[in-house]
Amino acid sequence: MNKLMESVSIAALTTAAVASPSIANAQDQFDNGAATASAQDDPAPSRDNVILVTAQKRSESINEVPLAIQAFGGEDLRQSGITEAQSLAVVTPALNVARSSANTPIYTLRGVGFNTPNLSSTSPVGVYYDEIAYAYPFMSSGPIFDIERVEVLKGPQGTLYGRNTTGGLVNFIVQKPDTTFGAGLNVEVGNYDTQNFEGYLNIAVSDTLAARFAGRIERSGRGWQKSISRDERLGEKDRVGLRGTLAWALSDRLTVDLVASYWKDQSDTVAGQAVLLNPDQPAFVDPRLRTAIRDDWTSTTADWDTLDGTKAPFKADSRFYGLAGRVRLDLSDDISLVSLTGYNDVSRNDQNDVDGTSVEVFAQQSVGDIQSFSQELRLEGSAGPVDYILGVYYSKDDITDNQIGNYDRSSVLQLLRFLSQNVIDPTNALYTPEQYATGFRSYRNTTEQRNRSKSVFASMDWELSDKLSVTVGARYTDDQLKFSACSGDFNGNTLPIWNTAVHFLVNVQTGNVPNFNVQPNGCMSYAANFTELASFKRPVLNEDNLAGRLSLQYQANPDLLIFGSFSRGYKSGAVPMLPTNVETQLAPATQERITAYELGTKATLVGGAVQLNGSVFYYDYKDKQLFSEVLDPVFTTLTRLVNVPKSEVYGGEVDLNVRVSDVVDFRLGASYTKTKITEFTGFDRSGQPADFVGSSFPYTPEWTLNAAVKVDQPVSQTLGLRGNVVANYQSSTAASLGDEPGFKVDAYTVVNASLDLYSSQDNWSVGLYANNLFNEYYWNSTDVLTDVVFRIPGAARTYGVRLGWSY
Repeated sequence: MNKLMESVSIAALTTAAVASPSIANAQDQFDNGAATASAQDDPAPSRDNVILVTAQKRSESINEVPLAIQAFGGEDLRQSGITEAQSLAVVTPALNVARSSANTPIYTLRGVGFNTPNLSSTSPVGVYYDEIAYAYPFMSSGPIFDIERVEVLKGPQGTLYGRNTTGGLVNFIVQKPDTTFGAGLNVEVGNYDTQNFEGYLNIAVSDTLAARFAGRIERSGRGWQKSISRDERLGEKDRVGLRGTLAWALSDRLTVDLVASYWKDQSDTVAGQAVLLNPDQPAFVDPRLRTAIRDDWTSTTADWDTLDGTKAPFKADSRFYGLAGRVRLDLSDDISLVSLTGYNDVSRNDQNDVDGTSVEVFAQQSVGDIQSFSQELRLEGSAGPVDYILGVYYSKDDITDNQIGNYDRSSVLQLLRFLSQNVIDPTNALYTPEQYATGFRSYRNTTEQRNRSKSVFASMDWELSDKLSVTVGARYTDDQLKFSACSGDFNGNTLPIWNTAVHFLVNVQTGNVPNFNVQPNGCMSYAANFTELASFKRPVLNEDNLAGRLSLQYQANPDLLIFGSFSRGYKSGAVPMLPTNVETQLAPATQERITAYELGTKATLVGGAVQLNGSVFYYDYKDKQLFSEVLDPVFTTLTRLVNVPKSEVYGGEVDLNVRVSDVVDFRLGASYTKTKITEFTGFDRSGQPADFVGSSFPYTPEWTLNAAVKVDQPVSQTLGLRGNVVANYQSSTAASLGDEPGFKVDAYTVVNASLDLYSSQDNWSVGLYANNLFNEYYWNSTDVLTDVVFRIPGAARTYGVRLGWSY
């Protein structure tokens, strides 16, 4: 056997644990470095095989890991219609993924999430590719393709993974090269003029060097959203993802994996749906808005602005590339040194209309970029009954995040223009009538940040006896955040209104007369005393913390594991990018902390045909980061990022997998999550004081149910038929604190299905697929920016034919 193959081990995958038993064999690339055979090329495993995962940085059966974890093979993802990270909620209980008004994904796991549209904000639910952090949720906006498996870990992950996360993490493990030539191509043709292409090419350069190239192209020429006011559509898709992977065994003890990733998205952005009129200044509300509010929206209807009677360019223009290197040196049979190096670069220039009307109440252009570098070095070893990991981690991120807002017909702006032209400057001594008539249509928000994180960590697994073992881990982290931020004029457009009406209202409300004029493209937010411009010279936010985990696991018999754990995790402090009238809005939120307690079991029953996993948990939550309202003398309320002093989360989960027969597999997952704020007072969006004690967290349905039925039936000696149906139910929740009108997110059920005819050689297939099979109308995001409460709907039904070929 050649050197490359000697440096790896192959792990069989089956749903006796948490994925389908029909998943083919796949390698565990963390055993000894480079990776091997493609999963789809191997025969189906026997039911005794179990999924091997690397949640604890070593290969082990998922049923032996004392964590709440779920794993899905790459073929499972494809059959379930999962082609982007945001779709993982379809198969994962307790995971909720919403899309913000600025096209940014919002991940919430067991009630722990961070509702923000900002490019610059990290998430308490981390996303990783081969252990390299995609620390900012927007980085995960590309397509999913050529994946070996994905692992979802629930609860604080502050010990072994580089970025502290309070909610959990999602780790994608990509397919790695092997030493046999291979190629594959999948083509999908569907409604909305859809053509998708996905393929891979595996090349053995030598007996120690192999390369793999993979990609996915998604195109749809006809949008799925139809304007209710004119003959226009939104929803065209134009997205591409590429990846190149190199596996090199330099010797029997030294292996190197290199990965280069790229994606680009130039698709249409999603339009909102107006559901409630909530004017800031009722006397000045645009009368067209009163007829734009509807309660009969469907999965395919929406509305959006026009620009001078032409189709508005509400599109994304985003791109990402990443470089990752993994080097493993076996110092001895028992000790290895592992280096992980990552560099990710993302930029976006997305234009979104969010108010759900043809009136320009609010639209925004989101522009920014992030350069993120990370380096981890760890020592892995074993000594008798003890396995251990010692490591250090460093990361640095440079961030620019800008937003250009347009709200020409908002009621506040109409009031401000009226005051400027008719009360403050009726003779036009300061600005012309044209400048007043169009003034403040645009403004900008901006932030520049530099985040630096350093940590040292250690973990130990100790077998106290044949049945009892203990895991102890700790990570000390030192974080530093430098930033500047403000709201400012945009090319002189904001000045005529800000330097007149806004100054006037500040004087009326505060008694302080501003003694300055905002300059073109200059910052315009007030200092806390409202008499001068804010300096925006803020102290650096320095924070440190000690995260840790203590777990006891008892293997009662080979088929029953019982575990209990105590863990603590942190999410670092954050600075918002938002519309700012006064500098106090830009005060950073400090780090949040979760102390988690969990009890769980993993039971293999009926000779391996049934796997039943369950757990209950309780989180003591301190200083949760949350966007809330603050009173403002001009705009009634504006947003501020705050810390909720005290809250709690508790619930339970069960995951049942049944091998009904050699042909049929069944999976059912259920999760109950209860969230509750126990200490927090603030303001609602109308500016009224509110005590939020007892309120639930946003985007946290109490119940989520996931079900899957898979059938794999031979129909002849050369042909087989494979069917797959997955369903996700989420109970109702809300997108804001308290019981504010219009912010309810109704319960919904989404069903995806596929049916494929394939050859027994598994070298070709032809089939049908449908996502959102029953065209369920649902939304998982609701917000208000001014005057109108709007929804961001989920995608309508897509269906088509697909062809697959492999060699």
